[in-house]
Amino acid sequence: MRYKTIIGLEIHAQLQTESKAFCSCRNDSGESEPNYNVCPICTGHPGTLPVLNKNVFMMALKAAVALKCKINRLSSFDRKNYFYPDMPKGYQITQYFHPLGENGYVEIYNKKRKKVVKIRRLHIEEDSGKLIHEMDKTLVDFNRSGVPLIEIVTEPDMNYSDEAVMLLEELRNILRYLKVCDGQLENGSMRCDVNISVKDTKTGKSTNRIEIKNLNSFRNVQRALHYETNFHKELLQNGLSEPHCTKAWDEKDKVTRKMRLKETEADYRYFPEPDLPAVRIDEETIHRMQKELPELPSEKIHRFIEHYHMRYEEARLLSVSEDLAIFFEKTSEIAESSEVLKWILRDIKRYLNENNIALSATKISTEKLGGLIKQIKIGRVSNNAAKEILLQLMSTDRKLEDIIQEDDFLQQNDPDILSGYIEDIIAEHYEQYEAYQLGKKELFNFFVGKMMGLTKGRTRPDLIIKIVKNRLR
Repeated sequence: MRYKTIIGLEIHAQLQTESKAFCSCRNDSGESEPNYNVCPICTGHPGTLPVLNKNVFMMALKAAVALKCKINRLSSFDRKNYFYPDMPKGYQITQYFHPLGENGYVEIYNKKRKKVVKIRRLHIEEDSGKLIHEMDKTLVDFNRSGVPLIEIVTEPDMNYSDEAVMLLEELRNILRYLKVCDGQLENGSMRCDVNISVKDTKTGKSTNRIEIKNLNSFRNVQRALHYETNFHKELLQNGLSEPHCTKAWDEKDKVTRKMRLKETEADYRYFPEPDLPAVRIDEETIHRMQKELPELPSEKIHRFIEHYHMRYEEARLLSVSEDLAIFFEKTSEIAESSEVLKWILRDIKRYLNENNIALSATKISTEKLGGLIKQIKIGRVSNNAAKEILLQLMSTDRKLEDIIQEDDFLQQNDPDILSGYIEDIIAEHYEQYEAYQLGKKELFNFFVGKMMGLTKGRTRPDLIIKIVKNRLR
């Protein structure tokens, strides 16, 4: 292809600690009243001193180890100077000269190939406050000020918007498995900036790199990259250029809009943070962290494919949620794994998505789902009835057997009873019966439908068809 898109990501992820990065204020930026969880430290009062939250450092270290980063044995903090209403100190505490981790990587997959995306650096920093624009005024909420972040900066290794989305999804899954970030892009606890330029491989010319800030959904990342790619191609085709700048994604009009010229590193005047000591990390701590890592999503996908003979897409969908993956394996000890997989990916995931809840918020258990699948296998309940039963198992504390017995979900397979049903239907619809006998064969489905209604979905469809066919013959 003549035009090559070059994409890199900068991901900010809020860490799930109880308190903020450098003070004892509660880490609760989204739930409290504005400016409730604040103190002189996180609002930048003169004379205050920050103190590093140990849990912040250990969570960030866990993420760096999981992303295969080289851990710097001496990790220090720096000041990034800029002036904005939501940054009351006039600077942000971050890591610049000696970040926690460097030179890591993440593997992403599609149906055709594996791709390795390199991680340039992973470092700790504090979040800024939040600006709230109302009509002709702007308000500031400092609850988020000082909330701990890790910033993950990739190399520009991606060439398609789909790859950027896959990487972002994989990073979110990893951070969730590690329980260091909830990964909720829509709530701002994970945010993504994308850097993009386009190169004309025929002439060797490239557009200037553009940064698109604070994208808060996978769809917006894809749309913004798609729009900006086409814009850069037009620039190259017309011999035009655009300076390095920062843009925002206008979700309403589906376009990017220029915010300001891009700052350079010199503009931030980085210098070492004098109020925080450097942190030394020994080999034993790193080794212990490596041993304590859970099985990560990509590892789980490979194992599911090999052990349970799943297709790649099935394993990927299942491994998105660690809770769902664990639930699958435990239920597979009770019932056939292929049936468990089908019910989870089809019915349980649909229920979770429609109700916007996690598996832990439902009443389902491995015993309940495994027992239901067994009831289908031995013919006590039909597939249609099982779908209704599952809804009750997901939302109530009722026992499986109580639901089957009390709500009349037992499958009706007695040929004598079913033969009686078809006789009643023929007696009630004798004109249609005579029409069928005279050659109107499309009425066969009419009688099947009546039988399905009379048995309330409690009989196997193949058995109903057989009973109706034999009687009408």
